[in-house]
Amino acid sequence: MISDSVRFDAYAKAISRCVRPGHVVAEIGCGPGVFALMACRAGAKRVYAIETEDIIDVARQIAAANGFADRIQFFQSDSRKTKLPERVDVIVSDIRGALPLFEGALASLQDAKKRFLAPGGVMIPRRDVVKAAIMECQEIYSELVAPWSTCVAGAELSIPRRLELNTAHGGRIKFEQLMSEPQALCTLDYMGNPEPNASAQLAFRASRNGTAHGIGVWFETELYEDIGFSAGPESPLTVYGQLFLPWLEPVVIEEGQEILVTLHASLVGKDYIWRWETEIAGADGGEKVHFRQSTFEGANVSRHTLRRHAVDHIPVLTVEGEAERFLLGAMDGRAALEEIAKKAAERFPEVYSSHEDAFQHATELARKFSR
Repeated sequence: MISDSVRFDAYAKAISRCVRPGHVVAEIGCGPGVFALMACRAGAKRVYAIETEDIIDVARQIAAANGFADRIQFFQSDSRKTKLPERVDVIVSDIRGALPLFEGALASLQDAKKRFLAPGGVMIPRRDVVKAAIMECQEIYSELVAPWSTCVAGAELSIPRRLELNTAHGGRIKFEQLMSEPQALCTLDYMGNPEPNASAQLAFRASRNGTAHGIGVWFETELYEDIGFSAGPESPLTVYGQLFLPWLEPVVIEEGQEILVTLHASLVGKDYIWRWETEIAGADGGEKVHFRQSTFEGANVSRHTLRRHAVDHIPVLTVEGEAERFLLGAMDGRAALEEIAKKAAERFPEVYSSHEDAFQHATELARKFSR
């Protein structure tokens, strides 16, 4: 992400222009803390850098090496569980995936705005716009479907092929592969209250003749005032890439032909479920094409798994669950991990093949749940 000059230069410029001497700044998902460092160099009197992963220790070292250890306070925690000692003037973040519609990113930013940002404060980024267009992606599409046509001669493999085509794929889409003008799926205004779910009915017209393979999705951002960048196919390569939603079949398109797409991105648990329905008017009175697709179908969730998510399901712990409950219950502030693991290995030999195996599991749980 640091080596992505499109992203990095834009953030550096936004921080330099926005942060003023005496400002207090928070960075959500600070990673190695480079943006926190930039905020100090721009004059911030104090920066709160929040990160869940161990990379935060590298950030501490970088802060000390640059003489800012006394101005940057680090929190290794989820920002939604973090309490800051004061309100801040600026919140900086980049917790997107390929798109800003990514896991709990929106919830984290809205929580940070509500609890951390002072009146009149600034969010960087200010807003993101998610865009979509019709794409001609022969190479990407072939990589998805070719194995299911050639791997076993004469075998019927349309089922896994369909699963592949009901999956959202990350990729690199080129400008020349566009077959329509991009349209906005949604605008995420971080100073407002953006909804975590997005949906839109988009009416495209083919800008040229060709064979279309699906829908490309990306975002453009406004970081601060006129500073921003695009992660779209018209821009230099960025760390984000684009999302490709393939159709069930390639479709030959003529210039001016109408393509209606209904797009939905719905946050379910920690993940987004994408649905895309496509209607293409037949050229010269030809037959209309209609696809209805969803990443839920591509996930291939079994009935057994679905049943265990039902509201009326009555769960009973497996022996593995009993072992995990024992480990967590033993972490009561009185026993060391080695002692806990030894007891777990003795009590659950069908789960842990050795004391070392139990110790490894105990350390993972301790890292996640203990202080």
